[in-house]
Amino acid sequence: MFRCSPASRRLLAAPRPRVAPNQPTVGRGQLYSTNAGEDGPGFTRRQRYIALAVIGGGLIWYTSRKRRVTVAERHRERSRRDNELPEISGSDADGPAGSPVKVADWADISSMIRKQATSFKFEGHKGAQGRIDTVRFESNSPTEDEWAVGVGAGVGGSKTIFAGVYDGHAGWACSAVLRQKLIAYVSAGLSPLASDATGDAVDAAIKKAFVRLDDQIMTAGRNSITDSTAPLTPEAVSALAPAIAGSCALMTIYDTKTSTLRTAVTGDSRAVIGSWSSSNKAYTAEALSKDQTGFNEDEVKRLDEAHPGEKEAILDPKSGRLMGLAVTRAFGDHRWKYPQELVNFIQHRFAGYGPRKPNTSPPYLTASPEVTTRKVQGEDFVIMASDGLWDVISNDDAVACVSQWLKEKKKSGPKHVIGAKSNWNYDEEGWASYKATPEYFAIEDMDNAAVCLLKNALGGTRRDVVQGLATSTTPLSRNVRDDITIQVIFFKDPYRK
Repeated sequence: MFRCSPASRRLLAAPRPRVAPNQPTVGRGQLYSTNAGEDGPGFTRRQRYIALAVIGGGLIWYTSRKRRVTVAERHRERSRRDNELPEISGSDADGPAGSPVKVADWADISSMIRKQATSFKFEGHKGAQGRIDTVRFESNSPTEDEWAVGVGAGVGGSKTIFAGVYDGHAGWACSAVLRQKLIAYVSAGLSPLASDATGDAVDAAIKKAFVRLDDQIMTAGRNSITDSTAPLTPEAVSALAPAIAGSCALMTIYDTKTSTLRTAVTGDSRAVIGSWSSSNKAYTAEALSKDQTGFNEDEVKRLDEAHPGEKEAILDPKSGRLMGLAVTRAFGDHRWKYPQELVNFIQHRFAGYGPRKPNTSPPYLTASPEVTTRKVQGEDFVIMASDGLWDVISNDDAVACVSQWLKEKKKSGPKHVIGAKSNWNYDEEGWASYKATPEYFAIEDMDNAAVCLLKNALGGTRRDVVQGLATSTTPLSRNVRDDITIQVIFFKDPYRK
């Protein structure tokens, strides 16, 4: 309540002189009416109310904004203070501890798988529309698998469809470089060739592109350090990361003009074609690449010639491993390429891995791929995948799965899935394993053939197997499944009538 002094009250109570009202007039050139009654000249009562409302609204906005700023400042101030300790209740000690790992239900599994599923369309031979279905299912965190697709210049500048799968190991940095760069390197190597270049010339250009990128990776790492480089120098750590990690590479190169498919492989990712036979009305499987491991006799012979007298020391005939590594060709992997003194130096100062023994005549690895060439027809399809798929399914059964998917797609849609019991196999040491075989196929996910193939690789109708594999989390998941990347290339889009 406002208080007034006695003098003020007397002044307010005094009689006020009467003033004659102004006569309303509108002068020539005036922009507004002066017919304002008791409100005086200049504005009408309505205009004054509007003005007061605008001013009042502005004051309210300004006050509220100032309050919001003040509240935000208080929150920031509180965040800078120490937090109060939470109270511990004795009731928390009752009952089981529980687990933060949730049992994956079927909705969770579909969401997990589809999170990294996608498709691409392309114009193929004689204008036929093709399609690439892709999916990736992670086990490592972060995942070590990468993939890429694209259209660009091929032999003689012809329109070419590229697809790549890059299975990393010992880290993710090397496969990430391949995803960004390898297709561009191969395209740049092929486009200057004449359109009628020989097959040997094309193969040589592809191999040169693979090796050139690997040389860039290894040289960048080596040049980032000297004897005087301080430990964990950030720039050196960054440059060394792709060289310390490693990766396989699988690429298909489809010339749309000639309908020629070339497949280049470094490592043990694999491409398999499903070839359509018009006479048999069925698909047959044929590998377009051969895994490069110690079980590959051509690789054993190559290594023996490159490192005479070392075969017994560097190759394990039981595991097929090269000085502990599952593949005999790869990008990166500095421990198999740098001299042992340099590997030791990187380990001690830049958090690298320790050297592999023996390491007397490096390099033991090459990124140079093997290349195959063949013609394809419209009804054919190609499955490209990292070894996480091929660990659990054969070439024939993978092609059978996709061919069943195609058959059902041409009909009404997915089959009704009836759950089946799991049938684990156990080795002499008690390790459990399983295989994906046709009697357990669940033909569903009709919008993406790669997703259908992946779900069947994880168990198919054996839903408890699928759930168990999906519930397993890193790092334990690596004991039961690897990162899996799948691309299914259709040279004639099955989604079009």
